[in-house]
Amino acid sequence: MKINYHRKLFKIMKTFRNFGLSFLTLVVLTLTSCEDSLLSPDDSSAVFSGLENASGDGVKVSASSLPGAITLYLNTNYPGKTITKAEKYLTKFEVTLSDLTKLEFSLSGVFIEVSGGSKNGTKVSDDTMAALPQVILDYIAKNYPGVTIVKAEKSSDKYEVKLSNRVRLDFSLSGKLVRVRTW
Repeated sequence: MKINYHRKLFKIMKTFRNFGLSFLTLVVLTLTSCEDSLLSPDDSSAVFSGLENASGDGVKVSASSLPGAITLYLNTNYPGKTITKAEKYLTKFEVTLSDLTKLEFSLSGVFIEVSGGSKNGTKVSDDTMAALPQVILDYIAKNYPGVTIVKAEKSSDKYEVKLSNRVRLDFSLSGKLVRVRTW
């Protein structure tokens, strides 16, 4: 009697195993046979209708549509440079100038960050210094002669400056050195 019970149990287990494999195969085939065209870009934008550029990509905007604060900042600090690209993201604007200098601004036009670089990694613009207070520029010139500024960023409580020798300097908003480290 026990032998028949074990045979029946084994047969049931084998049936479930075959059913499980069949079900798994069906799921895999269903998922892999879906066409990409089922969800077109138009469909995905409908899902994110309340969120502009929800995918993380910027939306190109014209230079004339930038907030006045950005235009004023660029005219003051980058005279003679032209805007080659302007993009609007969820929380910021990103502007690229003719010398490949990239600047970031808040949506209200407050300066956030500037960087410049070319394809071979060399700095293409000295304009990154235009956004830094003179006291910071003086400190860098005195303590890091011959080293160039690769990137400068201003946040609500500090300036962060990355140098070509891979040193990162953090300054208070008043220009006092707070921290030195590598990046």
